[in-house]
Amino acid sequence: MRGDQGVQLTTDDDNFHSPTSDDPMWSETTWFSISVPERRIHAYVYPWVRPNMKMFGGGVIVWDDSGALPWDSLHCNYQWNLPLAALGDLRDFEFPSRIRLRCLEPLTTYHVTYDHPDCSIDVQFRAIMEPHVLGRGDPPGLFSAHVDQPGHVTGRITLAGEEIPVDCYAMRDRSWGPRIEDPTLRMGYEVIMGYLWRDGEAAALVSGTREIERDGVWPRRIVISAVDALGRRIEAVGQCVNRFSFTNIPWMFNWLSLTRWEYEGSDGAAAVGWGEVQDVWHTDRYRAFARSLRQR
Repeated sequence: MRGDQGVQLTTDDDNFHSPTSDDPMWSETTWFSISVPERRIHAYVYPWVRPNMKMFGGGVIVWDDSGALPWDSLHCNYQWNLPLAALGDLRDFEFPSRIRLRCLEPLTTYHVTYDHPDCSIDVQFRAIMEPHVLGRGDPPGLFSAHVDQPGHVTGRITLAGEEIPVDCYAMRDRSWGPRIEDPTLRMGYEVIMGYLWRDGEAAALVSGTREIERDGVWPRRIVISAVDALGRRIEAVGQCVNRFSFTNIPWMFNWLSLTRWEYEGSDGAAAVGWGEVQDVWHTDRYRAFARSLRQR
């Protein structure tokens, strides 16, 4: 495991976790990212539960460069507060939204499917490195336990009857614990967590910046400069090729973009890769930022 060396994941961490308190906002999330860069398509599979409230939310979003909002994207089926009486076992579980997750190999390989009249997904995620871990699930902190892991994603997305092959590298993450509202939240202007994986060796980032250039309110170009615990530097410039905005929970606003990254490879040669940008704010803080632009 990478990240918090005091945390050792086990096969049980692929399952739902028991709440550590009676906090109604104690939450558990599961997220898979999927992209088809040649079509400028990006997709999120993101179910979450609040077990103390017997409630689930989240869903599936698919967008390209032709629409940036839930009502003009390729597909958006996202919920906030539907009942979920029994959790079952997340290692083989189907949500009422028809998202099904199956763990094929602990902490490594997952089969993700989704069935909807307008959109279906059938992909396999296979990790390319061990998980990066933060925390164990107790407060304080927005992400009191968080797992990031990159992987190779293969399969298909079907939209309006068209089957689109998927063969990309993307991220999955998991989090669990109290989801504590932070009115000052803004994620996207500094490097606060992460790692650099180079030449088969990963190390946590210890410092860095992430600068965002915007067209109005939405991110257009991203410049990342960071140093890891081994003293290695990474400089990367990302160009956003699409955008999508929504609130994944009522107080958290997101700009999401499939992004073309240029960076220096381990051999010193210029390299290109595909990834994404998440520009995340508390809604009140984003509202103040967006309205301030109108006054300039």
